[in-house]
Amino acid sequence: MGHTYVMSDIHGMAELLEKMLRKIAFSPADMLYILGDMIDRGPDPAGVIELVASRKNIVALRGNHEDMFAEWYEYTEDKSEGYFYNTYEILMSSDSAREKIPEYVRWMKKLPLYKKVKSKDTCYVMAHASTEGIFEIWKKKDTFLWESGVTGSRRSLPGYISIVGHVPTFILRGYSKEPAEIWRSPDGRLLDVDCGAAFPEYGGRLGCFCLETGEEFYVSAAAE
Repeated sequence: MGHTYVMSDIHGMAELLEKMLRKIAFSPADMLYILGDMIDRGPDPAGVIELVASRKNIVALRGNHEDMFAEWYEYTEDKSEGYFYNTYEILMSSDSAREKIPEYVRWMKKLPLYKKVKSKDTCYVMAHASTEGIFEIWKKKDTFLWESGVTGSRRSLPGYISIVGHVPTFILRGYSKEPAEIWRSPDGRLLDVDCGAAFPEYGGRLGCFCLETGEEFYVSAAAE
């Protein structure tokens, strides 16, 4: 049997993603959930998208950055002023990536907002920013994508362990320059796995959590 891994907020750091997959010896028997924000900030958004979209055993959720980019691309007629972050500029600078932008946008729009996963006897629920709206009749997209207070309030869902990203854990630790780590609520039922991969100046690195073993894995752009 393989293992189930979770990471979030890769933000265009394709080399770190590849490095992490090597570190965990990711195999066809394993499953990886990425909780959104695969683009913007880092240098290689296309590299992240191509790798994630090509693997049947990688499930990506939509983050606020995928949602923003897709909305901007579809509804902005004059794109000469550019996108808020660097993704559009980077994609346009490559002939192969430029041609695939519409395909990337369609892929982003189809990404789910949340996932429920059972590993052994434990039930997990995952979303980019917050899992709180999952059991509501009227589900609000912005809650899953933007809610930034969930870790501060220590809220989790009864019967589930919630896993989110969105807020880099170095913020929760008071902008410490120490290497960022996965954050857990005091009761252990809420995890933030966004370790700020695109912010090495704050000790940011890419974190990965294994559901079956509870192991944490880290890779960074800094020399190790």
